[in-house]
Parts: sequence; C-alpha cells; structure tokens
Amino acid sequence: MRNYVRKSERSVCTPELLEQARQRIANGESKLAIAKSIGITEAALRKRLEKGYGVEKLGRFKPTFTTEQENELASHCKTLDECFYELSFMDFRRSVYKYADINNIPSGFNQESRTAGKEWALSFMRRHNLSLRTPQQTSLGRMMGFNRVQVGIFFNNLREITTKYRFTADRIYNMDETGMSTVPNNVPKVVSATGKKAVGKISSGERGELVTAVCAISAQGSYVPPALIFKRKRQKPELMDGAPCGSKMFISDTGYINSDLFYEWVEHFQVSTKATKENPGLLILDNHSSHQSLKTVLYCRENGIVLLSIPPHSSHKPMFLPGAQDQLC
Repeated sequence: MRNYVRKSERSVCTPELLEQARQRIANGESKLAIAKSIGITEAALRKRLEKGYGVEKLGRFKPTFTTEQENELASHCKTLDECFYELSFMDFRRSVYKYADINNIPSGFNQESRTAGKEWALSFMRRHNLSLRTPQQTSLGRMMGFNRVQVGIFFNNLREITTKYRFTADRIYNMDETGMSTVPNNVPKVVSATGKKAVGKISSGERGELVTAVCAISAQGSYVPPALIFKRKRQKPELMDGAPCGSKMFISDTGYINSDLFYEWVEHFQVSTKATKENPGLLILDNHSSHQSLKTVLYCRENGIVLLSIPPHSSHKPMFLPGAQDQLC
C-alpha cells in the first residue's frame, strides 16, 4: 500500500543471525539476551531454532520483481525520458504488465485491464526517483539540434568575446520573443446557479488576438522595457495602457516580428542600454531569420552592439545568462 505505515519495530531473523545465535548459545549465553541484542523476541528466536532456518523478510507477501528486474524497468523509463519519448502513466502500467507476462513472472496485476496496479506503480516510482511530470512539447529538430558540439561552440564564442571586450554582467543581455493572447486560455471558475447548463463570461473575443512581446534582461537583472507587437494596421495608444514605463508599441500584419521591426527594436535596445563602441553591450539571441538582416548587423557594428547567437533549436532549454555570468567570474 502506498501510504502504509509499519506498526512494529520487529527485525528479521536472517540465516546469518540465526547461525550467530547458535554459536552464542553454545558459548553459554541465554536465549533472552541474544534475542534482545539482535532485535527480536525470545519466542521468535526459539521458533527459528526449532524450525532450523532463518528468513529474509517478514510477512507472507513477496515482491513481484527482483531488484535487478526493477532496476531494468527504471533504466528503461529513464532512457525513454532522455530521448523525449516518455511513457504516460497508463502506458507505463501496461508495459510493466507485459514485462511480467513475457518473462512468466507471477503477479497480482489486473488480468482484465492487463495493467499493473496504480498503487504498485506509484510505489515503484517513489523507490526509483521517478515522478509524473507535464512534458513540454518538443520538436524533433529541437531534440537533435541541442547537443554538446553546438553548445561547446557557443561557449567558445562567448569566451572569446568576453575576453576581447571585457563585458561586465550589466552589459550582457539575453533577448527573446514570446506570444500572448488577448483572451486567456484558462478561465477562472465563477459563481453560477446549480443545474444551469451553459455558463458564459464576457471577454474581448472568443479566440483572442496574438500579441508578441520582445523582452531582454541582463545578467545583472536589469531589463530593457519590452516591445509589444500587435496585429493591426494602425497604432492605437490605448492598447499600451498599463504597460511598463518606456515600452514600445509595434504593429504588423501577422502579429509576429519581422526584420524591419527587429531593426526598430535594436534601436530601442541601443537607446535603453546606451551602447557605444567605447562601452559596448553583448546581445545574446536566437538565430531567427528576422534577426539576420544586413541593415541590423551594420547598425549593431556602428553602435557597439555585439550579437551572439545561441545554438539552433535550443531556446527550449534554460537561457544562457547564468552561464554567461559564470564565464565572467
């Protein structure tokens, strides 16, 4: 049972302890003193001596799998986890049942559903440091692109430019874009009449419009006021009500960033960080096509902004600001 609490402190009289007890009895010690020293009752010791053999465990229940078999199952789960093909909880229970069935291992698993028990599976996961997690959807390109070689190249480049320009933590920035919806996906519960079939809540739209936020933060913790890209033809200043001081408003036909908008954001970045050739700043970013226009690269060269691209398909991993800060220490 998952929440079972043992109700006694009885020890097991193993064959090794039983042999030691026989030798001590032969040397003249009393059975009561021997039983107390090994943590069992005198009656239990007399019973083991009478039967002539010890036991490895208490109770009548036996584990379904051996330690080696459980380690094999746990290793299989961890290998699939490293390959981004994790088993769901139900798939794991089915796999355990099939493993026992193929290897002719007697078990008390459910024969109708052909799955291992829920309590057994949870206990197994606790024993082997496994847990149920909500995975992040990861494409094959991301999985293949993030590797030791690519990350090694990035940190080699980072080491070279930090050595050359002597960047301090407040001059190293990491930027990225993220999409937001004007209508939240998760609507909070509301108070309504019991038995009412349909409960609605007024919102700005049923699906919502995409808004892209362009954010940048330094290794020291300071940030550049964000830029918000709205899917519109004309600007509407009221949409920026409540935005952080200094935020910029951009518009595009799709709501996504493009080369022209990124150039405008770099100008905003330069004004906020006051980057110059005498006091340059490092901007770490991904290799999206909108970040690669010649106009932007030339502007960065003229204004002391050093661009460094992270490895392809690696933005799902932790950002590199802590790593950049470690390189400076």
